[in-house]
Formats: sequence, structure tokens, C-alpha cells
Amino acid sequence: MEKIVDPGKSNQEAMEWLTARQATLKITKTTVTPGGQTLDWIPIESQVTEKIATPPPLEPFTDQQNEKGPLNVLHFEIGEQGPEGHVPVLRPDLSKLPANISIKDISIKRGGLKVNKRLNNLKNIEPANPDPFRYFHAISAEAANVYGCEAWLNVWDPRVALPTPSAPGDDHSISQTWVQNLQAAQLHSIEAGWTVDLLLNRDRQPHLFIYYTANGYGPGGDNLGGYNRFQAGWVQYHGSIFPGIPLWPTSVTNGAQTEFGIKFQLWQGNWWFGIRYATSGGWIWLGYYPGRLFSGGLANYAEGVAFGGEVYSALPNPCNTTDQMGSGNQAAGGYRRSAYQRNIRTQSNWAAASMVNFNGTTVVDAAADDCAQNNYTIQAFMNSGTNWGSHQYFGGPTRRFFTIPTEGIWQRVDYGTMVDDGVHPWNPDFRYLLTGIVMADLAKYTSPSVTKEMLGLAAKQISEAARGIVKEINNLSENLEE
Repeated sequence: MEKIVDPGKSNQEAMEWLTARQATLKITKTTVTPGGQTLDWIPIESQVTEKIATPPPLEPFTDQQNEKGPLNVLHFEIGEQGPEGHVPVLRPDLSKLPANISIKDISIKRGGLKVNKRLNNLKNIEPANPDPFRYFHAISAEAANVYGCEAWLNVWDPRVALPTPSAPGDDHSISQTWVQNLQAAQLHSIEAGWTVDLLLNRDRQPHLFIYYTANGYGPGGDNLGGYNRFQAGWVQYHGSIFPGIPLWPTSVTNGAQTEFGIKFQLWQGNWWFGIRYATSGGWIWLGYYPGRLFSGGLANYAEGVAFGGEVYSALPNPCNTTDQMGSGNQAAGGYRRSAYQRNIRTQSNWAAASMVNFNGTTVVDAAADDCAQNNYTIQAFMNSGTNWGSHQYFGGPTRRFFTIPTEGIWQRVDYGTMVDDGVHPWNPDFRYLLTGIVMADLAKYTSPSVTKEMLGLAAKQISEAARGIVKEINNLSENLEE
């Protein structure tokens, strides 16, 4: 029985990298957030040799709040504030990073190559980038010259696999936007949204993230690419909210949703990033990527934008992944059951700063040619004419069930399959449960030295499956009461 990667061994390479990285920061004060994150506070002007850029002017306030149902209030807790004139920089927690995981494994994010290929195809340009292995996407993409984009995202806590010796990589689940250059000598991309990523964040909660690459998703490094402020590039402007901050509470199936807005804006040669949330009013500018990072490409404008979900699986055969995208439910679940992105807009005219409805084309791709193509799905409603404007639902791998109002209580269908004669609505948790039972049964055939360990793992597997089944039963019950 394969052990989960032991997090207790020291990763010397990672600790040496962190020491060198910390030496580049002019740290005045260090604090720890209520959630256990370490923040280093640095003078805002110490991040660049030039003058700190001026953020875009505030737009006239327009209320785009969700009118479909109750919302959770998004919370940001940083605890003790830093000195005046300072900004927070999140210190990566590498103290228990597995010895077989490198900094490259954490900072690389090659899934955008697939997105770039889809955008190129929309412009009838033959893409030079191969599809990277192990990435799944359910997205909509639009090839157009744009100077900014924005959307509202609901927040979930999808389950992703823990690293193991045979799959030591960085499984993650993301809801995001991609803003890309298509034809520069090297692909440029800036990305943002929320992610569940154990290696990056050291927990299984959703976190705000940003990412950039100036070298076509090559190895990350200072002024080349990486997540958050892992490497140099991002310039922090806001005095308390930072990339990498946890997002809580999360959305509730059939209940209150948690959501926030994200926005990229090209302003005076720099790409600014901001957020909005229920009680914030207008956009809050968190910081920017200097245009000097993207000479000849994104420094001028973007040539393509995409929105949607991404899952990465480190399994030798990623087709076997059970990593969840969004809520874990497919797009057909709709509001309060699936991940959504609403009021998706792009800025098509820099001078007028005009925002128009996004008009993307949906694409679903799998991590390998032989993977099932329908595990992760997307349904888009571009230019919908509603107060949600252009919006979309996406997620997976669990198919979503809905009620036929004229039928009896158990007449629920999943793309035509009756529950009373077919697959139960809390599948795939039944598979997890059966796996645990089989593990427990096979333990008696193993050597005495591993029997106890195998039984313990079986108990954990059965316990997790049972929790999932109970959750689905409760969700089903709530849905029947509607």
C-alpha cells in the first residue's frame, strides 16, 4: 500500500531557495495571521527601482450584486497590521515540503498552453505550443484585442488528491481568468481567481491567487513567472489584502453563495489587478504587473481572454483522477450547485475604457487523448439579456441531478438515467466506499507488517466516503423541498 508523501522530511533545496528569496526583501516587520500565514512587511517603494505606479481611476459605482439569492459575506483576516507605508508579502511555508518536491513543481503552471492553443484556433493561427499532459479545462475563450476584463466568481472547496510517491506533483483545482498574448516570440499570460492547491498554500482551502508567465510557461523565476509573490514580478499596492490570502466561508450547495469579483486593467503600461466583494463597493486595487515584464506583447494589449475552470492531476494516468472542479458538480447543476462566473466583461477600447459583454466560445479538454471528454462540463450564456450578462456554469466530475416537477419523489434523472433503476445521486462516493471495503478485506492477505497500516487507510477511506454520501443525501433532501 502506497504511503502519502511524508511531509516531515526537510527539503534542503527549498529552504536554501527561501533563504535567498528572503534576502531580497527589505523586511521591516513580520506578523502571523489568525490562520497561521506568515507575512513580511516591506516598504512599498522597495519593490521597484522606479516610482510606484498610480492605479487606474475609480469607476462610477454600479451595483452588480447577485439578486438570485442570499450571499455569504467574504472575510479577510490578517490580524496585526504592518507599519504605515508598508505592504504585506506572503512568506511561503516550505518547512515541511516533501523532499521530492522542487520549487519548480510549485511555481510552474503549464495548463495555459492549452488555453493559448484554443485562442489561437479561434484566430485560425496554427499554434506552436503542444498540449501539456495532465491538465483538464472547461472554459470559454475569445480572441480579441482587449485592455482589461472582469467577472464575479463563486467560491467552493473542491477535493483534490494528496501527493504520493508515484504522483508527487501539484494537484490543484482553479476557477480563473486567463489574459494572454498570442503571437509574441514567447507566450505572455496573466491569470487570477481562486485555487485549492496543497503544495502552494499548505492547506486544502480556497485561496486568492495571481500568476504570470513572460516566457511561455517556462521555468518560473524572478521577472519570468510564478504564483503570487513567490518570485519577483508582482508589485503589491494594497496594505492588507494580498495574493494567497484564504477565502472563507465557501458556497453552500442549495444554500448561500460566496462570491467575489476579479478585474485586470491595463493602465499606463501596467496590468493592474483588483477585486470586489459584497460589502466592498467598488474595485479594490491590490497591485500590478509592470509592463516591462511583457515587452512586445502584453505590455501593449491582450489578444485573447478566457474564463473557466482548470484541474491538474499528477497521477501517472490522469484519466483516473477524481479531483473536483468547482463544486465537484457538473455544469447542469446550475445556480447554487455548480461553479459559476457571471457578468463576464472585457474592455475593448482603451481610450473610452468601455466594457462589453464577453462573447466566448466554450471548450472542454482532457488531460490525455484517451481520457473521458465529459467528466468536466461547461454551459455558457453569452449576452444573456439578464442582470448576469454573459455568464457560465462549469465543474465536475459528478453529474448533477434535477427534479422533473410532475414526477414522484424518486423520479430524478441524470441525462436520462432513472435513479431507482440506475446510478445513485451520491455517486462517485459509492466507489470510494467500495474501495475502502475492498482494502479492508484484502488487508488479511497482506504481510503482518502492513496489515495494520492497510486497515487504518481503509478506515479513513470509508469514513471520507461516508461523509460524502451523507452530504449528498442532505443536498438531495434540501433540493426536494424546493
